[in-house]
Parts: sequence; C-alpha cells; structure tokens
Amino acid sequence: MQSNENKVWCIVPAAGIGSRMKSNTPKQYLQLGLKTVLDSTLERLLASEKIHKIVVCIHADDTYWQQSEYVNDPHILIDEGGEKRSDSVLKGLSQIKQNTTENIWVLVHDAARPCVTTEDIDLLLNKVFQTQEGAILAKPIYDTIKKVSEGLSVKTHDRSALWSALTPQVFKINELSEALERARLNGQQVTDEASAIELMAKPVHIVEGRADNIKITSHEDLKLARFYLEQQEKEACA
Repeated sequence: MQSNENKVWCIVPAAGIGSRMKSNTPKQYLQLGLKTVLDSTLERLLASEKIHKIVVCIHADDTYWQQSEYVNDPHILIDEGGEKRSDSVLKGLSQIKQNTTENIWVLVHDAARPCVTTEDIDLLLNKVFQTQEGAILAKPIYDTIKKVSEGLSVKTHDRSALWSALTPQVFKINELSEALERARLNGQQVTDEASAIELMAKPVHIVEGRADNIKITSHEDLKLARFYLEQQEKEACA
C-alpha cells in the first residue's frame, strides 16, 4: 500500500496524429505484435504496483480508443488532449486534481514508448521518493554530436555532458502544473516536462535508463520495438 506522500498518478499524452509516420492510423494505434503501441505501453505501466491510476489524453476526434483492451479498465481515466504535448499534460493534471487535493507525484510517459520496463520505472520512482525531487529517465549520448549550418558541420559538441532524455518523467503535481502554465503564459517552448521545470531553476535528477526504451517515430522504430520486446521477453524467461 502506498503512503499518501509517495502516491503516484500517471499521464499518457496520446493525442498526436503521427504525421511523421505517414500513416492514416496514428502511431499509438499501430499494431505491435498482438497489441497496439498504446496498449503495449499501458500494459507496462499497469504492471507497476507503484502507479495508482493512469490518465490517457486522446484526440477529440479519436475513433480508435474504443477498440482498446483497456477501454473499461478501472485504473484508467480518459481526457481530451490538447494541440501540443504540454497542453495534453496540463489537461491530464487538471483531471488528476479533480480526484485528489494532495500534492502527489505525477509520472508522465510517452504513448509511443512501449518498451519501458517496470524495473526502470521502479528505479526512477525510488529516486524521487529518496530525494523528494523530480527526476527523469535518460541515457548517455555516445555518438559524436555535430552542430550543422547550411549543410555543413561547424562544431563538434563535448558529448561527455550530453544525455538523451527519455520518459517516464516524474514531478510533484503542483510544481509541474506551475511550470507548464508559466511556460505557456511566457510563450516558452517546452518539449518535455523537465524543460518546463528547468525554466523555473528547479532540480531535475537524471536516472540512467535502458537504451531499448525507444520512442516510435518511424516504421523502422516499429520494427525495432518488436525486436526489443521479444528480447525483453526472453530475458524475463531466462
């Protein structure tokens, strides 16, 4: 049983139309084996005993959710998403506030990251419970990173201090709400929850996550995700 201090809700922004996939079906509803991408992601999140409930933010014209195997799951609430990811997260936060007045932890996870493991979720949540500060999963960058201008390489960045942000990302609900609202009012672009928190000069701890926690943005990623899920299943059975 969770203490109120460490109670965790989850938000899954799933209102995107997947234009980069060049598919008539939004990427979160593409098939990944026997399940859709979104259902595969929800399966992983629901497997975590630390997560209380999940708010899935879908597009206003979504016609796919009703076919989800989790459509009637009591642990999942549905809300209408916004134009941008941050808008969807804000709507999800508002939904959570209707269900609790506590300053709880909120875990935000990409709908298109179905390969996240419960072990990584536990590592991340243990970090925030220990520090009582926000944290994100991330992985070190090993490639050489170039700054490019007009098709030419103009600078090589020091990769020793560079990490690639993943999800989940976890913050207190009041802190995250304030950060996202402030960024919106100031017209500041935020591409994840951590970037909004950083604009408030608040700490964001880094927890190294598995490299196979990929985000599906192309059909090649879909194939790779299938492979990773198969390998993870073999690990679990070993």
